[in-house]
Amino acid sequence: MENTFGQMVREERERRGLSQQQLADLAHTTQQSIDRIERDAVSRSRSAPEVAAALGIQFPLSPGSEANAATQATRVVPKADLVGGADLPIYASVRGGSIDDSLLVSAEPIDYVKRPEPLARAKNGYGLYVVGDSMEPAFRQGDLALIHPNIPPTAGDEVVVCSVDVNGEHFAVLKKLTRVTAEKWHLKQYNPAAGEPEEFTLDRKEWPVCHLVVGSYRKR
Repeated sequence: MENTFGQMVREERERRGLSQQQLADLAHTTQQSIDRIERDAVSRSRSAPEVAAALGIQFPLSPGSEANAATQATRVVPKADLVGGADLPIYASVRGGSIDDSLLVSAEPIDYVKRPEPLARAKNGYGLYVVGDSMEPAFRQGDLALIHPNIPPTAGDEVVVCSVDVNGEHFAVLKKLTRVTAEKWHLKQYNPAAGEPEEFTLDRKEWPVCHLVVGSYRKR
């Protein structure tokens, strides 16, 4: 007998070592919604496609349901949604791993790609390649994070935080912003390496730049 969607969600969540709250954070929903989905207490949840996408499992569509098919595809940017010329600059890579091992960001673009709709009119929008696995499953090794520098991020957003120049160089990390104080960025990583904290802070004087991540291209 085939597993239900709720059973697949629970098994994949447990396989990844995620709590219900951690999965809820990734899928932008609540722990109660995750619990209802896993118990198959609801026949169709609005959060289900996002939960499936966060876990990398298939969301079961009703036969002939075009609306559900469109929902399932929201995280994959189709070619039709790419606009203009290949003018979105890509600046080296962001390491999704240890804070002590953040990645050096190049001063010049290493590539240019077509823009997705969220960055179609974004002045100074850019992209960064993800290196490491501390933000899985939201961001995986080789994904291209899409950055909008003109929208102020708020708690709950995924962000790129950049350091001040050090001898003409600066570094960046990709994390989730949980809180902002006058002195600190409060950040979270979904899949910390052994011995690393899930939540930590960075000094805003040393890391003054915090830009909003509006989406990503999957490496496929």
